[in-house]
Amino acid sequence: MNEIGNNLKRTRLLKKLSLKQAGDLLNMSSTAVAKYEKGDIIPNSQKLIEFSRAYNVNVLDLLKVYNKPQMKFIAFRKKKRLTGQNLDLLQDIIINEVGNYIEVLSYNDINNTIKLPKYKCNCIEDAEIAAQKFRNFIEISELQPIVNLINILENLGIYIIQIKNLNNRFKDFDGLSEIVDGIPFIIILDDIKDGARQRFTIAHELGHLLINCDKDNEEKLCNRFASALLMPKKAIINEIGNYRKSISFYEYIAVKNEYKVSYAAINYRLKDLNIINDYLYKKMSIYISTHIGIDDPKPIKPEKTYQYKKIVHKLENEDIISLNKACELLGETADEFNSEDYNYWYDCYNWFI
Repeated sequence: MNEIGNNLKRTRLLKKLSLKQAGDLLNMSSTAVAKYEKGDIIPNSQKLIEFSRAYNVNVLDLLKVYNKPQMKFIAFRKKKRLTGQNLDLLQDIIINEVGNYIEVLSYNDINNTIKLPKYKCNCIEDAEIAAQKFRNFIEISELQPIVNLINILENLGIYIIQIKNLNNRFKDFDGLSEIVDGIPFIIILDDIKDGARQRFTIAHELGHLLINCDKDNEEKLCNRFASALLMPKKAIINEIGNYRKSISFYEYIAVKNEYKVSYAAINYRLKDLNIINDYLYKKMSIYISTHIGIDDPKPIKPEKTYQYKKIVHKLENEDIISLNKACELLGETADEFNSEDYNYWYDCYNWFI
């Protein structure tokens, strides 16, 4: 067993340090740090003290037995484009973050396990029906936009974890969803600049949690579920009409701003619903590509997670965990933790109302 090495690696990742950054703090090479983490070198008591000081943790934290959450990593999208080394690192970071969430939630006096609805989907129409049923489940009508998807899901008990994209190493990772110890998690990158893309990714990963279907069709059905969840058929027909022989881009702008979805997603949705034909779809695709491009110059504001941070602050305030532990869990300094961070909480509050 390499418990100490695993703890060294887990603590480094918690502190969001690369091997080189850790080596600089410890006055050793990144190769040496990696050898300690792999168990090739066993640290003596003096070396453990040096690690604890560099990482600003108690020596005992480096000696404890830590039960890593068991994850299957079945639903990695674009997994083939991640290199082995980057994929291994991403999995380690995700396991650490999920472990932190489970630890924090275990302190909280609330039952964090929830029973999610499950929808059998054999075809595209089933995915449409599943999205409609989930809207009923969260009590949002087919004519209403979902103002804040993260807020709704976290209030249900589905936790959104945002992973740092270290030096763009995980750019080919879109998202992951998995239930661990009865708690559903959706994992995305934290550097998604466009809220429209962020919301669609989360909705897609939600589909993986809710839909039972043939694995060969899962991605396609989850895409349709996400599209129908964010842009319900009844609402879009109400906005655009049943069938259009011509259409203005300004109508796309209105739908984008109200439903917080991308122009490409709108265009695809109109084609899926047979509101526009193939010719109009291609025409609008060219317009979007030419005038907007891949990155929308006026992106939707990304949503923020708040539940985890709120719970950590609560636990520290009630002396259930120490300030050092709270800082470790959030990857913050004491000054950052104690600062009021008015803008963060104000933004979160504005999403609720």
